[in-house]
Amino acid sequence: MFDWLVEFFSAYPYLGVALIFLICGLGFPLPEEIVLVSAGYVCFKGLADFPTMMAACAGAILLGDIIPFALGRWLGLPLLRVKPMRMIITRQRLARFNRWFRRRGNLVIFFSRFVAGIRVVAYFTAGTMKMSWWRFITLDMLGIAMIVPLFVYVGFAFGSTIDDAIAKLKTVERGILITLLSVGAIVGLWYWMRWRRRQRALVGQPTETYVEPTEPVANAREESRGDGADDRISDSSE
Repeated sequence: MFDWLVEFFSAYPYLGVALIFLICGLGFPLPEEIVLVSAGYVCFKGLADFPTMMAACAGAILLGDIIPFALGRWLGLPLLRVKPMRMIITRQRLARFNRWFRRRGNLVIFFSRFVAGIRVVAYFTAGTMKMSWWRFITLDMLGIAMIVPLFVYVGFAFGSTIDDAIAKLKTVERGILITLLSVGAIVGLWYWMRWRRRQRALVGQPTETYVEPTEPVANAREESRGDGADDRISDSSE
């Protein structure tokens, strides 16, 4: 995933970041931290400007967070009748967030920024409960201001370390792949040899079994005729 993001951001630095974060705002389960580190790594490569990238990331995240909030505020619970929305926001999770909002609404919005997988539900619930726009944007921006500079800087400052880590990871991946292929080839050869032995054993066995009679056929016929004659004599005597 990291390699794909870096390649995509290298071709479309700011537009690509905006598009990815908008998709995340619609519920795509992609950790924002990976996206931010990838964006910083692109800046390390000299393919994007560091301050501009941070601004693009912050603006795209805010816009992506506004999408579920606006849907909850304008359309509300009837939107859950749509099947894709029911897959992302279940009624059980919505009821749980409603209880949390009634107790600690501000903290839920703020800390949802740091927990992947619950942002969409939290922001949609905030919209259904008619949280004010300025309150939501303020709380969301506080979380964005903490997470965006940190992770973009990590990708930018530790770019060389990331290069080394990626190179080592690829070496390990190649080693694992070669090992799996070798083990698979050995197991496949063993099963093939076992199957061949079974086939040869079946070919060596006779397909039909011939049972030799215990006495000659002619003698058996004569005995049968004799028994018949004796039966007729006994009947006539009676």
